[in-house]
Amino acid sequence: MGLPEHALLGAGFRIVAYRGGGGERPENTLAAFEHASSLGSDIVLELDVRRTADGVLVAMHDETVDRTTDGTGAVSSLTYERISKLNAGHHFESGGGPSYRDAQLRVPRVEEVLASFPKQQVVLDVHSDHPSISADLTKLVREQRAAERVVIASEIAKVVHAVKREQPGWLFSGTAGQLLARVFLGFARLDGLAPVTGGVLMIPEVHKGLKVLTPRFLQQAHARGERVWVFVVEQLSDLTRLREMGVDGVFTPFPTAFSQQLNGARSVAA
Repeated sequence: MGLPEHALLGAGFRIVAYRGGGGERPENTLAAFEHASSLGSDIVLELDVRRTADGVLVAMHDETVDRTTDGTGAVSSLTYERISKLNAGHHFESGGGPSYRDAQLRVPRVEEVLASFPKQQVVLDVHSDHPSISADLTKLVREQRAAERVVIASEIAKVVHAVKREQPGWLFSGTAGQLLARVFLGFARLDGLAPVTGGVLMIPEVHKGLKVLTPRFLQQAHARGERVWVFVVEQLSDLTRLREMGVDGVFTPFPTAFSQQLNGARSVAA
């Protein structure tokens, strides 16, 4: 089966606002997504997905709300009504930038994010292994008519596989197992045996001392029509180096500076 037709498989380098751009605004909040989207319609929004006790999908990375809000407890044990009253900017620090403690930002529903930014491409990174999460997510994407602009990703392979069984024409990230197999088969020069992924390979440069991103990895991915996005990139010098290497995108918590540098490079090239 070939890869699906999708805008994110086309040409062009992608800046992915990691957690909405959590280095510039409180992560996974509408304030972060709004700021990142204001940089351009080509900015990809990455948001994390968890399920509340009453079945609402919310934008939250951690298992608990403790690190980013003024509340405590596991997302899966709290109702959305309770979570919606928390201050999602309570602990945000940006190295001398403005405080959001008094802004009363809240934890948004995934539905809100998709509806609020209809022109943006979105990575939905699922962190919940609830038995219904795959069906919940599939239903939500369908209802929002967002399939043509989202990538489904998760470290929980069964989530990706379950959604793919229902919607094989959607765009998916390679699972951790698929990526690991790709790396080792590449080292053994057995790339032809590597598993087919969903179209986007989201990888670090190095994982546990192992060099993951290599020219051969890139070459083989591009030969299959796949795109390679590297996480998490914070230095502008790395943006330049990775673009020259041939990667197709980077995840960064600092989308403003990265977008400015990328657009500047495009202007010079033009």
